[in-house]
Amino acid sequence: MFSIRPDNIPTRRAFLRIGAFGLGALGLSGLLHGNQSVDKPWVRGKSVVWLWLGGGPPQAETWDPKPDAPDGVRTMFGTVKTSLPGIAFGSHFPKLAERANRLVVVRSFQTPCKDHQENWVRTMLTGTEAKPSPPSAGSVYSFLRGTNHPTTGMPSYVLLDSGNNGEFLQEHFLRGNTPGDLPEAYAPFNPAGVVVPRPKSTGPQRRAESEATFSPLLRNMELRLPADRAADRRELLKGLDAAARSLETDPAYAPHDAYREQAYRVLKGSVAEAFQLDREDAKTVERYDTSDITLTCPNFLNLADFPRRPSMLGRQMLLARRLCEAGAGLVMVENCGWDFHNEGLNPGMQAGLEGFGPQLDRAVSAFLDDVKDRGLEDRILLVVCGEMGRTPKINPKGGRDHWPTLAPLLLAGGGYKMGQVIGKSDAQASRPTTSPVMTADLISTVLQTLLDPTKLRLFPNIRADMLRRIEQGTPIPGLT
Repeated sequence: MFSIRPDNIPTRRAFLRIGAFGLGALGLSGLLHGNQSVDKPWVRGKSVVWLWLGGGPPQAETWDPKPDAPDGVRTMFGTVKTSLPGIAFGSHFPKLAERANRLVVVRSFQTPCKDHQENWVRTMLTGTEAKPSPPSAGSVYSFLRGTNHPTTGMPSYVLLDSGNNGEFLQEHFLRGNTPGDLPEAYAPFNPAGVVVPRPKSTGPQRRAESEATFSPLLRNMELRLPADRAADRRELLKGLDAAARSLETDPAYAPHDAYREQAYRVLKGSVAEAFQLDREDAKTVERYDTSDITLTCPNFLNLADFPRRPSMLGRQMLLARRLCEAGAGLVMVENCGWDFHNEGLNPGMQAGLEGFGPQLDRAVSAFLDDVKDRGLEDRILLVVCGEMGRTPKINPKGGRDHWPTLAPLLLAGGGYKMGQVIGKSDAQASRPTTSPVMTADLISTVLQTLLDPTKLRLFPNIRADMLRRIEQGTPIPGLT
């Protein structure tokens, strides 16, 4: 199984390793039997990387600091000047502050989310509170573009989970990315091999139901390697060869010579190469590497003993860039653990930001520099946010609690106008004082970066509800 984090705590050297990925999760059946037409003029040829700060990052300690607010409200750890005159960030983000002229900071973003449960995550990722939940933005895109890139075979909709942080937050994020009423083929490809089923029950039974959603065909197509063997690329290639050879005799593909050829491309071509981090320049890998930064993560088994774990965010962001280059459209990057209550279940502001702040600062800055160096700034849009913000008032234990009325949002690239702040908040970072940017607006921004609705309307066979999803909000004003 491909794993962002090997079974043993990795060293910086281990950052170069690559595990094998679950080819069943690649949506290979969707590739083989899905719509592979290249003639889709509504597809813009861009990509979006959405970095999900699960738990709810604090707006006053990230990109909307309030150093002059009253005691018990003001930004807790100081500020740092940015490259934009008169604009400051929280002190944990000096690298991003230097690159603020290549960012859009939205200070009027509101979400409907009051908690982390999957229904709230779905609301964020769909842009609507409609019941039953419609497909997530990624599933809409996958439906309209096709489940896989028609040339490279790279899945259109990919989810990179860290395997690192609070299981509660991760589970709900994974489930929030489900395809609604669309077939499961339009769920995201998770290279960790984790199935993201529609929820049917709660408690321990959910895990059993998750495992039961694997079809026999998908089970047979899985490719798994232990972490210690994953360091040897020859073992990975041997596994790919074996999986490719199995296609020669698998009766499921006997009538489909063209499909079999496409499957070979997936197994031996761009998709496999995209996961081989050892092909990267060592200096590039070093810039991304966050494995020397430890995170204070929630631990629901021993509430008094928060584990310290290395950050894999740098690896995730590097993989995201490689996947976009290989044809992925929407890549969701999970970085859960930003739930800084300090109530015994989660770390407080100080412990949380000491780990989560520097890893975010380093990984995103490396990503920004990398895509610029490769001439990809106009082709890849980066979105950074969580499901909510945090309370203006610091709680008695030194944490901040859930707050949907104002949340941090950062954008970069995509061919949009960078180096600006959109919207304003009040003096306590509690609510917008300008027109709020809502989740529907963010979803429309993401989908209209990827798809052209004016061209979609020219095709009468396009599902009307899919077009409505793309236009459900107003793309964030000021970006163009």
